[in-house]
Amino acid sequence: MGRDRWSAAGLALLAIGYLFAARRYPLDTLTTPGPGIAPLGSGLALLALAVWLFIVAGSVRPAHAAGGLPEIRVAPTCPTESAPQRPGSRTALLMCGALVLYAGLLPRLGFLGSSVALVVVSSRLMGLEGWWRPAVLALGVTGVAYLLFARWLGVPLP
Repeated sequence: MGRDRWSAAGLALLAIGYLFAARRYPLDTLTTPGPGIAPLGSGLALLALAVWLFIVAGSVRPAHAAGGLPEIRVAPTCPTESAPQRPGSRTALLMCGALVLYAGLLPRLGFLGSSVALVVVSSRLMGLEGWWRPAVLALGVTGVAYLLFARWLGVPLP
């Protein structure tokens, strides 16, 4: 068994231990969920991720060169094409500024307006192309968060 499978097994044990420890919190019902619903959901998601990693680790085999090292293949590039650049400190500073602006606009614009703006700006900073994709993403994320917290859990949002 390779290192990836051992890591997946360790992650599964961690998830099972987390689920075992979370049993002391009551689940209650779906209409009035108790404090145990969040640990149960995150523990099950972690366990599902561990199972998926265990399965994938057995099916992927790295290609090795003659010397036993992984073979690195580089695609030829055209001199006119620019190589994709990693986000630098400028992007990180802009993201921090967007979060500070979000916190400042939250009382004025409310949860829906400021959250849509934050998701659009942050998705563009992370490299999502165009404007319609970030807008759809923002509406989806904000809508799900609103339904989850305001409607289902009854949390008052600004």
